[in-house]
Amino acid sequence: MASRSLITNTFKSVKTSKGKDKNKPTNDGHPSTSKTDVKDELEILKHFDVTLEFGPCSGITRMERWERADKHGLNPPVIVKEILDKHSDDDEYTECLWKDYPL
Repeated sequence: MASRSLITNTFKSVKTSKGKDKNKPTNDGHPSTSKTDVKDELEILKHFDVTLEFGPCSGITRMERWERADKHGLNPPVIVKEILDKHSDDDEYTECLWKDYPL
């Protein structure tokens, strides 16, 4: 009777890493930021703008809206505050989605 060979005998297993860690610190000690990270952050902020649960967003900054929602116990997402604190000088982050449409 002929011995049956296993497929693992023919093809040796090769282990590879699944991917690189996006938040791995760079040489300066800060996490690297890529275009996808920026896009993800802006998507989170846009979602915050259109969520009516936290009140109207026209005429105030995102941080003012976040603080107002927090003050009234509406539990706004902490990640929104973290993103706003990280980019406090950039109008693209601080102003709401409707900034280009005057009241």
